Amino acid sequence: MADLHARYESWREARERARLELAAGLTDRFDVERIDDDFGDVTSGGALARFDGRFKVALAQAALARELRASDERIAARGAAGAEPEELDELRAERVAIRSARLAQLGFANARAFAEALRPGVDYEHWRREAERFLEASDSALRSAERAPGAESAFAAELPGARLRAALDFALEGMHLELARLPALRVDAEPRAGKQSAALAGAPRIPDEVWLVFAPAPGAAACERVFAAAGEALHLAFSSAALSFEKRVLGDPALGLAFAEVTRALCAEPALGGTLAGVDPAHFAAATERRHLLELRATAERVALELQLAELAPGAAAPELGEPGILASVGPALSSVDRLRAASFGVPLARMLRARFGREWWRTRGAGELLKELWNTGATYSPEALARELSLPAPSAEALLEAELAR
Repeated sequence: MADLHARYESWREARERARLELAAGLTDRFDVERIDDDFGDVTSGGALARFDGRFKVALAQAALARELRASDERIAARGAAGAEPEELDELRAERVAIRSARLAQLGFANARAFAEALRPGVDYEHWRREAERFLEASDSALRSAERAPGAESAFAAELPGARLRAALDFALEGMHLELARLPALRVDAEPRAGKQSAALAGAPRIPDEVWLVFAPAPGAAACERVFAAAGEALHLAFSSAALSFEKRVLGDPALGLAFAEVTRALCAEPALGGTLAGVDPAHFAAATERRHLLELRATAERVALELQLAELAPGAAAPELGEPGILASVGPALSSVDRLRAASFGVPLARMLRARFGREWWRTRGAGELLKELWNTGATYSPEALARELSLPAPSAEALLEAELAR
C-alpha cells in the first residue's frame, strides 16, 4: 500500500511539473502519454479495489485522466485548427460519454456519484437551490451596479501588466507574506513566447515545490487573476510538511479556490485597488462590483447545466444545452459548484479580516498570521468546515451576496 502511495505521488509530481512547464512556455509539449505509461500501475485503475476513501478517489482520477487523454488532445488539435463551435461541441459531447462510461467501469454510477465521492458531505441539491437563489437575489444589485458611474472601467492604462508583480508584493508585504521570503515558491512573471495568458498556481511537491505562473497583462481583471493564483500558491507553500499525504494533497477541490477568493478580494478592496490604479476608490469599487457580480452570476448559471451533465447515464453523450460552444464552459466535473462554494467561503472570510483588522487589513501582520494558520492545515478541511471553525456564516447565496456588497 505504501509503495502505491509513493508511486501515485511520483506520478502526480511528474504530471504537475510537466503541466506547469507547458503553461510557463518552458516547453512546447506536454508529454503526458509517457508519464502515464511510466506509471501504469497508478493510471490503470486496477488497484482501486484495494483502497477506500480519498486515495481510492485519487486513483480513479488518475485512471480517468489517462482515459480522456486522446479525447482532450483531439479537442485541442481541432480547436487550434479553427474548428467551428458545433464541431467542438460534438467532440466535447463524446468526451462526456467516454468519461461517464469509464467512471462506471471504476465503480461510480455516474459523474455526480464520483463528484460526491471526491467532495464528501457536499449537498448538490442544496447548491442547485443556492445557485438559483443567488441569481434571483443578485439581479437588482447587478442592475444598480451597471448604472454606477465608471462601472465599465477596465483600468488597462492605470494597471499596466509590467506592474503586476510590484502590485502583488505591495499588497502582501504588510502581512509579512512576501513571496521572496518563500524559497520553495517559484514565481514566473516573465513574458515568454508560448506562455499561457491565464495566471495559475500548482505544486509538483507540496509544500516543497510550488509555482506561481503569470504573463504580464493590463487591467483590473488581470490583476485579480494574479492575486487569486497567488492565494492558491500561498496555501500550497504554507501547507505543513508534517501533514499526511492525504491531508497535504488529496483535499476538496474547492479549498484552493476558496483561498484564491480571499486574495482576489484583497485586490478588489477599494482603498488598495484605488491606490494601485491611482484612481478614486469609489470609482474602482463600482467597476469591481459590476465585474464580480457578472462573474458570479455566470458561475451560478452553470450549476444546473453541469448537474444535468453529471447525472447522465454511463456512456450517454451530452445533449444540446444552448448556443454552439456552450460545452467549452460547462462539464460534468461540477467545477461551477466548487467555484460557488469557494466564493461563498472566501469572500466572507475577506470581510471578516476587514472587520477584525480594519479596512486596510492587508497592512497588518495579524491578518497574515491568521491566513498562515489556515493555510498550514493544508487539505485537511473543506471550506464548509473552515467556515464553522471561524464562526463564519454557512456558505450560501445569502452570505456570498451580503459579503460581496459590503466592500
